[in-house]
Amino acid sequence: MLHLPDAWVDFECPRCGYSIDIQLVDAKAEATVFCHNCKIPIKLNDQEASVHSGLDQIDAAMRQLKNLFKKFGK
Repeated sequence: MLHLPDAWVDFECPRCGYSIDIQLVDAKAEATVFCHNCKIPIKLNDQEASVHSGLDQIDAAMRQLKNLFKKFGK
């Protein structure tokens, strides 16, 4: 099954605009990452727990879809 916290997303460094790849689990944990270009630390902020709740909602929807497919097989 798809494990979204391991998915990679990219964003731009707020200082230099360099593209940075992070895993969603790092955003959820509000980790600090470093720009590979200008070397500044960037503290990830899951404002209003949007990543956390979004991952939970997607996980619940995937479980519902999986259960629906199980019912079709019977």
